[in-house]
Amino acid sequence: MKKISTFGLLALIVFVFSPVVLAKSNTAGVGTGTPSKTMVSPTSGAGVANQNQVKTQNAGEESQLMINTAEKEELEGSTLSAAIRNEMAIQKMSDVAKGVEEILNTKTLKGGIGDQVKLIAQEQKQSQDQIRLQIDKMSNRGALVKYLIGPNYVAIKNLENQIFQNMVRIEQLTELKNQLANAGDINMVQETINALIEQNTSLQDRVSVENNQRSLLGWLIKFFIK
Repeated sequence: MKKISTFGLLALIVFVFSPVVLAKSNTAGVGTGTPSKTMVSPTSGAGVANQNQVKTQNAGEESQLMINTAEKEELEGSTLSAAIRNEMAIQKMSDVAKGVEEILNTKTLKGGIGDQVKLIAQEQKQSQDQIRLQIDKMSNRGALVKYLIGPNYVAIKNLENQIFQNMVRIEQLTELKNQLANAGDINMVQETINALIEQNTSLQDRVSVENNQRSLLGWLIKFFIK
């Protein structure tokens, strides 16, 4: 009975204390044993590469978006600028038209010098119609079309010719004004000359804006037109 009791007691002690010993052994193995190797998935390298590729792609898309936004703002800005200059040019045209009508309708301008002044005024009246036509052609070209093929270079060229004709008539009117005797006629012609000068300045500014318009194929179109 003693042997059985002793054997049973030993078995009970082993049963109770073996989990504790095992736990300590495992703890000691982790702390002092051979360090465990970290398993690296064979696809981890590909995962990092994919992440980098996605980041690069996203960065590229963001950069392109910023470029597109900047180009859109530039187009809108240039369109707004052209619209403002267009209004200014039309206002100056109105001032010239008013002066021309006054010259044509005045009763004191008659005889040799007076008739010459009126003839120039009549030529300017016809020129005003051409100027307005070319401005309308330039204004009717949309921002997207300008960006692709440039502004209306034919209209620009025609408008430049009208600007030159204005300069010639300004010189002619200045010479004739100096030969007039009536103070009222002199003031009237001088006001028309001033309006013509201001109109030319406005038109030249308008042409400069159109010529500086950025475009993809404008340089090619401009080459063939010249």
